[in-house]
Amino acid sequence: MAQNGLSLILLAGLVFGVIFLLQWIWRRPLPADSVPALRPESGESVVTPRPLMSPEEATLFNLIKLAAQDHLLVLAKMPILSVLSLGDKDEEARKAVMRTIQPVRCDVVLAHPGTLKAMTVITFQKSSPGAAGREDRDRLVDTLLIAAGIQHITLQLNQPYSVDQLTELLGLAEEE
Repeated sequence: MAQNGLSLILLAGLVFGVIFLLQWIWRRPLPADSVPALRPESGESVVTPRPLMSPEEATLFNLIKLAAQDHLLVLAKMPILSVLSLGDKDEEARKAVMRTIQPVRCDVVLAHPGTLKAMTVITFQKSSPGAAGREDRDRLVDTLLIAAGIQHITLQLNQPYSVDQLTELLGLAEEE
């Protein structure tokens, strides 16, 4: 009887040891020689800077900065997961939502200068219609932003805006 108990303990220790060893191997950084070297100076690779926004987006971003910079921090192209924190008792559901929204970038985020919490997320609406899967993802993002108490505004890229219009849309107009 004692022999069976000892065998079970040894078997459990062996299983835990194998699991620990496998995790250690998988989490270890790759050896330097397994990652191909990128050598821009050789002429085989070309590395160039990439614009953060299109010219239309930059124009609208600059107008938003003029309207909001006295009140809020104006940030561009932020990952949605930098704006939201998501907790759920159902870990699998939380992971599924995180995977769904992970590629989403907020075009403009207006954050409180003291707390650094997002107050408003602005999305630039392109004139082309989005894919069906993207519409579902956008609805999920809207739901999450509302649940977090973050205002979400969509602006049309092809529509001209004035600083006064944007100030009013953002709710930053001063009462007279």
